[in-house]
Amino acid sequence: MTDASAAAPLTRKDIEAKIVALAWQDDTFRRKFVADPKGQFEERLGAKLPPSLKMTAHEENENSLHFVIPMKPKPAAELSDEELEKIAGGISPTIIIFTIAAGISAAASATTASYGVGVSAGW
Repeated sequence: MTDASAAAPLTRKDIEAKIVALAWQDDTFRRKFVADPKGQFEERLGAKLPPSLKMTAHEENENSLHFVIPMKPKPAAELSDEELEKIAGGISPTIIIFTIAAGISAAASATTASYGVGVSAGW
């Protein structure tokens, strides 16, 4: 049984969508949020955010467009060559040979079906 009070936390994207929806519905909220986004978060959360946290809100209009470059993620542990091969879809010589053989077989079948001519082994 699932506890409704243990809902998954909202993602940043979820929170942004809720803020935009509310700002589009409520001009007073929009003005307050643009003027003091951190204050609006604290008011709605009922808790103080860390003093070192800076928040900025920009309001777009027909003559402006804003982009956010997110913080660069911290580097993860380096992967081994074997792990990189698995992720990159590395292929073994066996798979290469099988793929080539299947391609030749398919081409031979297509040639025979289209022209009534078989492809010899020396081709």
